[in-house]
Amino acid sequence: MSEPLRVLLIGESPGDARNIREMLGACGREVELMHRERPGDGLALVSEGGVEVVLLDLDHPDGGGTALIDRLRRTAPDVPVIALTAVGNDRAALRAMQHGAQDYLVKGKTGADLLCRAVRYAQERMRAEVLLRHSEETYRRLVENLNEGVIAVDETGFITFANPRMEEILGLPAERLVGLPIAGFIAGAGGTVPAAQNPFCRRTDQRQEFELDFLRDDGSPVHALVVTSPIVDAAGAFGGCLAGVLDITGRKQAEEALRQNEQKYRLVVESLSEGIWVIDQNACTSFVNPRMAEMLGYSPEEMTGRSIHSFLPASHRAAMRDRLERRRDGVREQYECEFTRKGGDTITALLISSPFVDDAGEFQGSIAGVMDITERKRVEEEIRIRNEQLMVLNQVISVSAASLSLAELLEESLEKTLNLMGFHVGIVYMLDAERKRALLQHQRGMPPSCMPKNRVIKVHHWPFNFIFIAGQPRYIERQADLSSIEATILEEFDVSALACIPLVAESVVVGAVYAGSREKGSFSREERALLESIGKEIGSGILKGMLHKKLEAANREANLYLDIMTHDIKNAENVSSLYADLLIEMLEGEAARYAKKIQSSIRKSAEIIGNVTTIRRIHHDAPDVGPVDLDAVIREEVDAFPDVAIEFLGARCPVWADDLLCEVFSNLIRNAVRFGGQDVRIAIRVEDYDGESVIVSVEDTGPGIPDPMKESIFHRFERGWAEGCGDGLGLFIVRTLIERYGGTIRVEDRVEGRPDLGAAFRFTLREVLHTADDDDDGECPGGEEECG
Repeated sequence: MSEPLRVLLIGESPGDARNIREMLGACGREVELMHRERPGDGLALVSEGGVEVVLLDLDHPDGGGTALIDRLRRTAPDVPVIALTAVGNDRAALRAMQHGAQDYLVKGKTGADLLCRAVRYAQERMRAEVLLRHSEETYRRLVENLNEGVIAVDETGFITFANPRMEEILGLPAERLVGLPIAGFIAGAGGTVPAAQNPFCRRTDQRQEFELDFLRDDGSPVHALVVTSPIVDAAGAFGGCLAGVLDITGRKQAEEALRQNEQKYRLVVESLSEGIWVIDQNACTSFVNPRMAEMLGYSPEEMTGRSIHSFLPASHRAAMRDRLERRRDGVREQYECEFTRKGGDTITALLISSPFVDDAGEFQGSIAGVMDITERKRVEEEIRIRNEQLMVLNQVISVSAASLSLAELLEESLEKTLNLMGFHVGIVYMLDAERKRALLQHQRGMPPSCMPKNRVIKVHHWPFNFIFIAGQPRYIERQADLSSIEATILEEFDVSALACIPLVAESVVVGAVYAGSREKGSFSREERALLESIGKEIGSGILKGMLHKKLEAANREANLYLDIMTHDIKNAENVSSLYADLLIEMLEGEAARYAKKIQSSIRKSAEIIGNVTTIRRIHHDAPDVGPVDLDAVIREEVDAFPDVAIEFLGARCPVWADDLLCEVFSNLIRNAVRFGGQDVRIAIRVEDYDGESVIVSVEDTGPGIPDPMKESIFHRFERGWAEGCGDGLGLFIVRTLIERYGGTIRVEDRVEGRPDLGAAFRFTLREVLHTADDDDDGECPGGEEECG
């Protein structure tokens, strides 16, 4: 059973209440009528809830019926209000309806049916109104919370509505936007756009979608996607549009950045000096950059869609299929490959190939960077050939440098040439003394049948005169215009190509080397250059041998003359010295003084001859170093100068030297006497140096040696520091001998910093060290103790 309908009557007349209760009883539903005379009590009851319909008497003595309706609507907006008016008070009824009353009834003219119907209709209208209000509220909230702007524009282009998001897009609150022309916010419109060109005023019944640039109130641009729907009235007349506005500024900026990046990368790819080749999973070309197309002589359009195999020589296609299978396995690799150009020629390329997959990881194809290395390969091959040539040439040069005889030079050079260059036949000829015949010196691979005929060649006959007389290389190769004589030569030597290279020494042809191949039909430019270089090097070796023989002959002749001169001059010096001694004994005064000068000059000449003889021995005789008793050598030289004060305490050690060691001390003592005079004092000391050598000091009290001359004094022909003294050979001999014995020599001041107080010559000599295998007594030769 349904609940009773609760109706509230607000009015002063109790009679009206009884009549209305009776009429409501005829509504077919139980009705509970509540009556309140005072409006305040009625509002209180409504606010408590449970009232479903309010009957309001507008003729209440307190007045203010419309104000009371407003209060009721605020207190209970879902409760319908029916106004009760007196006859003829239509104005009050109208005001009540305007303030929210659902209906009105005229008192005294309202029957039960009319009252019941009014109540029912008021409830139905209120329910519809509530639903409509709730729906409107829902949609309003939806519109206000959209991330998309919503704007309504009338047929003249003025804004009639904007949601909060639209406020954010245009930078103005809705209350300020409403009433403004939409053209004022369209970029480039300058504030005015004719209605026919205004996209919001297009009189169409179709939905429109377009992109538009707006300007915010602060002047910043907004790029938006706009979708408009026309607004029409019941008669179908255009009344403006409702537009959804989506701010896509960020998206457009990202798209623009992406476009610029794509354009930049495309420009980079198209400008690369390296080719880019993209193929799909079926090995068909999907992209090539201009450089890749240029490598093969095509345009990018000609290559697109074609299989990569169509650009390969047939011999490379199987290998390419294997490589593409590895791309499917995710393998990235680098390799070299040959491609066929449009014109039919080939190039060699270096590829770095990688697979590429989609977002799901499925193989989509391969992308490769391609570099044309044809020129690099050519250069590498040329370098390889040059290196091989240099190796051959170095081998021949080594043979030329190491050969001890002409026969060895010719044989070894020919063997190296044939082995390293892969030739099969080699012959070396040398011209005879009359330069009319070439004689075979060495051969390899020469058929025995042609040996007798080719052992001796008459060089004035063609084509041999071209080689042996004119000195020009000759290459005999099988070709169409080959002469019968040269064809016969190839047949005799059983070769298909023969190189005949002249050997030249001192600008004169002295012979020739032949090199033949049974496999080559001709010689390359590089092979010809190498063979000619080998010929020059062999010629240089021959020249070196000739010069060496001449040098040996000249050296023997010079030594003969030197021996004769030394012997004869010594004899003459001995006789001259004897006569000088006689003259000194016979003469007195000035004449005797001149005789002594003659004797001094004779001794000086003898000293020079002795130095020359010593130098000749040093350079001519091989060193024969052995243990030498240093003490005995020094004492013998000291005894040779009895008139000179020489201090020597002795040396108890042998050193490594030869019989020329005495010349060291003889020259140093003689120099000290020459520059210091007969009153000079000399001291000789021998001391341990480093455990393996001794240091010998020869000090004098002479005039000393200036610092600038301490280095150059040992040079050949460097004359003494006293003007006019010395021949410049003595100290040179000293230094040469000390270095010959493995030592070093220097000159210092006898007193440091005082070159005027004399010089000190210090040199080292290697000491003869004894081991456990030597004599048990540990003594040096002569029975003396060692130094140190």
